[in-house]
Amino acid sequence: MSIRAVGAVALRGTSTGHIEVLLIKKRGGMWTLPKGRVMPGESDDDALRRELYEETGLRGEVGESVSQAFYRVVKAGRRRRKVVAYYLIVQPTGNLRPGKHEGIEAVRWFEVSRALKRIGRPRVRAVLQAAMTLLNP
Repeated sequence: MSIRAVGAVALRGTSTGHIEVLLIKKRGGMWTLPKGRVMPGESDDDALRRELYEETGLRGEVGESVSQAFYRVVKAGRRRRKVVAYYLIVQPTGNLRPGKHEGIEAVRWFEVSRALKRIGRPRVRAVLQAAMTLLNP
């Protein structure tokens, strides 16, 4: 059975006309997009709103589906397939803060070009590129 998760491509516009994306950094990890597991009985939208708030302190409305990432993880000594569905969240609100209880050490807005250089995993960079293609076809 696959592990289901959701991820946020949280974007905001700046006063200079640029678009920024929200990235998180877990302890000892790389910069990435916020994401987390969908709990039993939870919808993707509810899971995404919960995860975004827990990891970053922000709230927002779930928008268009961006893409999915598929990869393998080891959980409890077993290799499992993980499926992460990423969605747009535009202009989230709230007080930005790292979810320490979630193992998040930093949360920060980056202009998209800088975010693409900071994101550690190629599959996560591809998600951000797909989101930008949706916004600027």
